[in-house]
Amino acid sequence: MVDRKLFIVGLVLGILLGGLSACNKQPVACFNTTPAMDSIHINQPVIFDATCSINAGSYNWQFYDNTDSVNFTPVVTKVFKDTGTVNVYLLIVSGNNYAGDNVNITVLP
Repeated sequence: MVDRKLFIVGLVLGILLGGLSACNKQPVACFNTTPAMDSIHINQPVIFDATCSINAGSYNWQFYDNTDSVNFTPVVTKVFKDTGTVNVYLLIVSGNNYAGDNVNITVLP
């Protein structure tokens, strides 16, 4: 009788915990830069770091400058060759859910 009760408890816990881990959680996209976004200059390496994002399964960076580029890692280093405004878009995906963060950065001389 004890074995049957343990089996049932184990089965219920397995279903509950398995069901929780199988849920798609809503991601939250965010990123930071080093140096700060308001002090980015041409020919300067800029680190884009999306590790502050929550529930990210995959990352898709898009940089809309004169040399549009796409990257797929949480941390990306980029060097801008021209001054002006650059649109930076981060899309993160978790299962069937996704979230994005879109920022315009001014690249200074």
